[in-house]
Amino acid sequence: MNGKATTDLLLIDDLEVAFAERGAVTNRPVRGITLAIAPGEVVGIVGETGCGKSLTGLAVLGLLPKGAVPSGRILLDGVEQPFDGTGAARGDAISIVFQNPGTAFNPVFTLGRQMRDVVARHRRVDGRPLGRVAAKAHIVQYLEQVGLPDPERVFRSYPHELSGGMLQRAMIAMALLCEPRLLILDEPTTALDVTIAKQILELVLALRDRFGFGVLLITHNLGIVREICDRIAVLYAGRVVESGPTGAVLRSPVHPYTQGLLGALPARHRPGQPLEAIRGAVPGNLLALSGCSFRDRCPVAVDRCAEVDPVLEPTAPLHEAACLRVAEEVIG
Repeated sequence: MNGKATTDLLLIDDLEVAFAERGAVTNRPVRGITLAIAPGEVVGIVGETGCGKSLTGLAVLGLLPKGAVPSGRILLDGVEQPFDGTGAARGDAISIVFQNPGTAFNPVFTLGRQMRDVVARHRRVDGRPLGRVAAKAHIVQYLEQVGLPDPERVFRSYPHELSGGMLQRAMIAMALLCEPRLLILDEPTTALDVTIAKQILELVLALRDRFGFGVLLITHNLGIVREICDRIAVLYAGRVVESGPTGAVLRSPVHPYTQGLLGALPARHRPGQPLEAIRGAVPGNLLALSGCSFRDRCPVAVDRCAEVDPVLEPTAPLHEAACLRVAEEVIG
C-alpha cells in the first residue's frame, strides 16, 4: 500500500519502533510498516495483541512511550511530522479516540471544562484563542453534531453522570473540536455493548461524510472492519502481512495468518462446531526472528520459510501479501 505524498492525507513510510535500555536495543515491535490513507478514506489495521497496531497509532501522534526509538517517516499532506509530538499536526490536524470512554476523561472536572482546555490550546480565530462564551458555543455545537441529547446538560456533566455510549460520543466530539483532517480510532467500541457499538460506527461514518476527514481504525475486530473500512492492513509481528480493499481481503484472504483470523470467527462455523484457533502466540521479542515470523504457527510452512523473510507481493489488483508460498504461486 505504498502511496505518494502529493495525494495521500497520511503516509506512514517504513516505520520502525525499537526499545532500548542503556543504549542497547531490547526489542523492535514495529518493523517497517508502510501504509497510506487518502482524504475521506477509512483504513483499518488489524491483528492480535502484540502485533504493533497501537504503537503505530501512537507514532503517528508523536506519543510513543519512554524508551521508544522510532525511524522511518510520518507525512501528513506531504509534510514530515516529528516523532516527539512537537509538530503542529497533533491536536490540530490529527486527533485520537481511545478505547475506554470511562477512563478517557478526568473524573473531577466537568466535560465542558475539559473540552474548553482543548479549544483553548488548539482553536484560534485571527490568531487568538476563543473567548469563554464562544468556546462553549463551539463545544455545544459539536456535542449536538454527535447526537447527544441536551448538549448543554452534557457540557455541565461530570463523566460519572453519563453512560458509556454518551461518553464515547463526547470523546468523538472532543476529537473533532479542532476539525482534524485525520481521526485515529483505537478500539473505539471495546467497552460498549453491540447496539451502542453499531451506533458509534454509524456515527463515525456519518461524520466522515459530513467533514471529510480520513480515519485510521485500530482494532482486532474483523466485524468492525467489514462494517466501516475501505481498506485493511493485517499486521503480524510488527509488519503488514496482507493488505488490500476490505471486501477482497475478507472474501479471498491469501496469507495464512489472515485466513487463521477469519477462520476463528464464530460466524464462519455451524452451531455446535468447534472454533478454529491459531496455535501458539505472537513472539514476544522480535529481535531474534529469522525467516518468516509466522512460520512456527503456520499450518502450511515449509523449510524455506525459516530462511526467507517474505515481502509484500501483489496477488491481485491492489491486493498484496507477504508469504513465500503465495509469492511462488503468483510468480511461478
